[in-house]
Amino acid sequence: MKGVIGIAIGSVALAAQIGWATPPGPGQRFDCGDGGDTSCATDDTGCVSDTADHAKCSSAIGKAFGKAVASVIKCHAKQAQMRFKGADETGAGSSEENCEGNPGKSAKGKLDALLDKMASSGLCDASQLTAAGLEEAVLFGPSDSGLDAQNDNVFCDSASGALIGDDDSGWVPNSAENLKCAITVGKMLGKLVTSSIKCHDKMNKAFFKARDFDEELCEETNPVSTAGALDKYNKQRDNLATLGICPPCLGSTQLDALAADALSQLDLANIV
Repeated sequence: MKGVIGIAIGSVALAAQIGWATPPGPGQRFDCGDGGDTSCATDDTGCVSDTADHAKCSSAIGKAFGKAVASVIKCHAKQAQMRFKGADETGAGSSEENCEGNPGKSAKGKLDALLDKMASSGLCDASQLTAAGLEEAVLFGPSDSGLDAQNDNVFCDSASGALIGDDDSGWVPNSAENLKCAITVGKMLGKLVTSSIKCHDKMNKAFFKARDFDEELCEETNPVSTAGALDKYNKQRDNLATLGICPPCLGSTQLDALAADALSQLDLANIV
């Protein structure tokens, strides 16, 4: 997934108070660019929350974006299933739009409701709400970084010769096995996104309290516990390779590239 969101600020487990540790503090950049000399998250944009309320705001918005991305992935999976079963582009596309973007209970509708709630909560700084709005516009918009445009990263096999269609990129899978593989990969990427956002959130909370936190062990691989977000993704990758149900464009090497790209995009978008 190319331009997927990384809007929160945190991580799971492995925080440790170390003697004279000086991680970045409130208002300082995660990468120690303007203060701090331990636990520097060199590949993460954004800053440690400057107040407890702003940290709560970041956490809530980040979780909401993670849910939105996972929900859109499910919408795309349902659309591909409909097309595979013979639905035309218009019918499957209309169903996908209702699931993804229409007001109400859609993925975007739920995200909008949360952002409206946070705007009236008094917890958020104006810049946080602005950044969230801009990120939402990218994810649900028509650019190459939008979720619809990225759909062909998962539904990538053109062997069927049939495009998924409507405003969504990608191809109708050529077999039931390939469909199952693509849907599984989408779920894997959705879980990787939500887990990474949790890692960013935990990092923010730890730094705000002057505690060290290894965000990379949480977000990527942990050689001791193998419980990093990428560790879990890699286990699913290896299981898919064993099953032998994936098209060539979703081989292990390609899945590694998708994960690396998703994590890079999340780190770059870690600004709320």
